Amino acid sequence: MNKLLIISGPTSTGKTKLAIALAKKFNGELISADSRQIYKGMDIGTGKDHPKNIPIHLIDVINPNQTFSVVEYQKLAKSIIEEIYKKGKLPIVVGGTGLYINSLIDSQNQTYHIKPMPILRFFLNRLSTKWLQKIYSILDKKAFDGLNNSEKHNPHRLIRKIEIKLHVRTDLRVRSTTKIKINPLHISLTAPNPYLYQQIDKRVENRIKDGLIKEIEKLLKKYKWSDPGLNTLAYKEFKTLFVETHRVRLKNNKPINEDLILNQCVQQWKYNEHALARRQKTWFKNQPNIHIFNITSTGCYKNILYTITKWYNTE
Repeated sequence: MNKLLIISGPTSTGKTKLAIALAKKFNGELISADSRQIYKGMDIGTGKDHPKNIPIHLIDVINPNQTFSVVEYQKLAKSIIEEIYKKGKLPIVVGGTGLYINSLIDSQNQTYHIKPMPILRFFLNRLSTKWLQKIYSILDKKAFDGLNNSEKHNPHRLIRKIEIKLHVRTDLRVRSTTKIKINPLHISLTAPNPYLYQQIDKRVENRIKDGLIKEIEKLLKKYKWSDPGLNTLAYKEFKTLFVETHRVRLKNNKPINEDLILNQCVQQWKYNEHALARRQKTWFKNQPNIHIFNITSTGCYKNILYTITKWYNTE
């Protein structure tokens, strides 16, 4: 049985650092499961700050004006996993995008193959979260009641669930992209929220110092705010800064306090990252067959290594 190691968890828990160390110890290759790092040119905001001598698959896959589905991720990732197996090495998936990870563990899940419905999304995106909740509750009350609080208040998740529910079930077909059976071990890192918030805030400040604003300026020369890449976390929060600055320059109005607007944008980014971390914690906590480790606990990494070594050495 081919082994697949997964390192997941909320943002700022040190997933990539741990995965790199494990790749060196267990002769592995890394595969990213990060829905933001797939975009080319979006390096600072998404945190592509891993060592240059450590290759990570599925980073810089598409341009910011392109879309990328879970099915496309699944297909590419499985192809790479097969190539890693042929080398006699251990594939290590690392990231915090739960849907990407689940597409590899639960590859027979039919809903991954349901394509987005643009017209339906056009109308649903204009509804409040409360209305989306009502619609999904009418379509499937039992499923709606089973959602956790985070899922019930996430409009993107609700829209996708409505989309799936309205899809014609007779059209579903399971399209497995590989016949290889895998033996996964899912390690998920976590930490108390106050600790996570502190780590997140440090990373946000460092990315501003590293030149995120200049990176956005460069991206805007080729792409629009409405493009999928720029409409994501770490970039969309700064739209106000650029739009307001441009408006003032265009109309020759009184100068605006750019530092004030920048600080407001940075604070909003921090809040949004905090919210993402909470959603990720909830997601991974509810996944089956997962080993969760608190990185602030004594002996955490020793226990992780023991768990992986035992699994790795078992036939």
